[in-house]
Amino acid sequence: MQPNIKFSLIVTNYNKGLFIARAIRSCLMQLVIRQIVEVIVVDDGSTDNSMDVLNEFGGEIRVFQNKSNCGVSNASNIGLNNSSGEYWMRVDADDFLNMNACTFMGSILENNNEFGFVFSDHFRVDSNGIKIDRVSLSEEEILFEHGAGVLFRTQLLKDIGGYDESLRNCEDRDLLYRLKKIGVKGYHLPVPLYRYYIHGNNISQSKERNNYKKIVEQKHAI
Repeated sequence: MQPNIKFSLIVTNYNKGLFIARAIRSCLMQLVIRQIVEVIVVDDGSTDNSMDVLNEFGGEIRVFQNKSNCGVSNASNIGLNNSSGEYWMRVDADDFLNMNACTFMGSILENNNEFGFVFSDHFRVDSNGIKIDRVSLSEEEILFEHGAGVLFRTQLLKDIGGYDESLRNCEDRDLLYRLKKIGVKGYHLPVPLYRYYIHGNNISQSKERNNYKKIVEQKHAI
């Protein structure tokens, strides 16, 4: 009999070979009791050494590879469509999780049916994983700017059709807007369980993100 998988952790990657092993290890090292965690990596057409790194994990992870770069929405949907867990989270390849993330966040959903997803605070970290500061996601706008690290009910995401693949940025904001429109509630867990890596690309991509943010807000008449 196929064992029931409780958590599906999806690592989406594009040319983050320098960091992806850390992200994967943080998913594999989740401290759960009598629960199964599956780790799925979707490589979105990387041209660096990412696949060499992924091959080192062997059967510990499931890997899907795009031949070309299709965007994080597409990669996320590949992970979603191949997930078997009751709960689902996307982890960016240069970020990582606290080892208690699944236990703490999963317990909220397990015992509170009124919530469709749960999200925790973040620690911003440098390239060595050293903490810089804490980001509280207590305000909705801050949550919408940090879409990774949210634990969803998997079937909920499948029911609304996953991520909008026309968006190559702000796909997380769009998803949360759509859930809000149909009355799905989230729960803020004020514990920093997600580690968000701050680097140069965060700044260089700000213009692109602002452009997509306008597109999403127009889409939802905000």
